[in-house]
Amino acid sequence: FRITRVLKLIRHSGRLILMIQVLLDCVYELAMLLVIWLMGVFIFGTIMFYIEHEQEDTQFKSIMHSCWWSVVSMSTVGYGDMYPETWGGKLVASILVFVSMVYLALPMTIIVSKFNKAFEKFKPENEKKRQQQQQQSSAGYQQIGPHHEKNQITNTQT
Repeated sequence: FRITRVLKLIRHSGRLILMIQVLLDCVYELAMLLVIWLMGVFIFGTIMFYIEHEQEDTQFKSIMHSCWWSVVSMSTVGYGDMYPETWGGKLVASILVFVSMVYLALPMTIIVSKFNKAFEKFKPENEKKRQQQQQQSSAGYQQIGPHHEKNQITNTQT
């Protein structure tokens, strides 16, 4: 239940709200990214299985084991628990690593461009709020100021 308290703090931070809005604006792109990533996992996992499955003591025992290798390699985690041993497998692994680096970099440009657009809209709104707060606080000082000075004058005269 403590996590709900932390989540309630998000509503007080304009920048966190901005980030959530940008991510919500990118839902379609992120969904397409996930679908394409899953296709890559299954394609490269299947290719790797058919290349490596005839080796003795291979770790690529099924297509799903190979898909695990593909997930780990495409996400650039690279646990090292499974690795190709044939030259064909090493070639496919090299291609997979290159493709996954490009694949991980491309959606960042979309998200960053949408964030920049949203932040440009956020800046003027934030400036207006600051100006309003400054005007309200300066008006408060003007009201307090003369009363404070009168009290000082009357205290010094007595």
